[in-house]
Amino acid sequence: MRAAVVLAAGQGKRMFSELPKVVHPVLGRPMILRVLETARSCGFDRIVTVVGHGRESLVPMLDAGGFEWAVQDRQLGTAHAVSCALPVCGGADEYMVLLGDVPLLRPVTVMEVLGARAGSQAAAAVLTARPPDASGYGRVVREAGSLIARIVEEKDATPGERGLSEVNTGVMAFDGRVLESLLARIQNSNSQGEYYLTDAVSAARGMGLPCIAVEAGDWAEAAGINDQFQLAEASLRLCRRLLEGLMASGVSFEDPGSVWIEDSVEIGPGTRVGRFVKLTGGAIVGRDCLLGDGCMVSGGRIPDGGSVPPYSVLA
Repeated sequence: MRAAVVLAAGQGKRMFSELPKVVHPVLGRPMILRVLETARSCGFDRIVTVVGHGRESLVPMLDAGGFEWAVQDRQLGTAHAVSCALPVCGGADEYMVLLGDVPLLRPVTVMEVLGARAGSQAAAAVLTARPPDASGYGRVVREAGSLIARIVEEKDATPGERGLSEVNTGVMAFDGRVLESLLARIQNSNSQGEYYLTDAVSAARGMGLPCIAVEAGDWAEAAGINDQFQLAEASLRLCRRLLEGLMASGVSFEDPGSVWIEDSVEIGPGTRVGRFVKLTGGAIVGRDCLLGDGCMVSGGRIPDGGSVPPYSVLA
């Protein structure tokens, strides 16, 4: 049995918002739902979200989607959060830890991490990345090849370790037979006084068990959201991903950078889309249509060959 544990208990202070961070929308949908939909598409037998701060807003959303959840009453760190989920998971052969504030992660990447861990028979596999600026991230210290010696948080890193470019994304896969033993070995002797899940790597090494790194092909796919700017950036990246797919299928855009299209929208090939167009609400646009500059379409259907005049609003 495979289980996914989604960490979503944090407060997200840098959002400066009454909403829990993971409830904020990315391209029109709460980011936590995007993460859960990715987990569901990967075919996990159990998907458990760890909730804490602001759970009164989050739990109804999880219940409506048929997702299980566990409570972390005190935010004592990511390792503690995972331990809160294990009783709900009910035991699994393999665990995947996902983050509720990393909404752009693709299912194919999740499966790559799982496959690499299983193929190498490692205790854990860590998804890593090399962002343009590694500031704020935990650094990955490799031993040899894909083997990891340890992961060190920036606040606890030496100057030399801070110079490393490979960072931990927080996304990890574990052998279910050893996860509880690894969690039991993790201590909170660090600058934050928290139980870091990343210390499972050092714990595994102490048990003579290997851990491996799996580097993401696109660092932005594994980037977390911590503030309003990063939230907007995530929406723009996801919109660009959708636009690239639509253009590959025969849709043309006069100015792709000015267009907002949510992934609930369908557009047929041969359709031409003007500048500053916004398409939301599950709108269906047929083949060979023309959408004029500045039009806004929320829901409904535009038949094949249809034309929407510039600056029209259809809702």
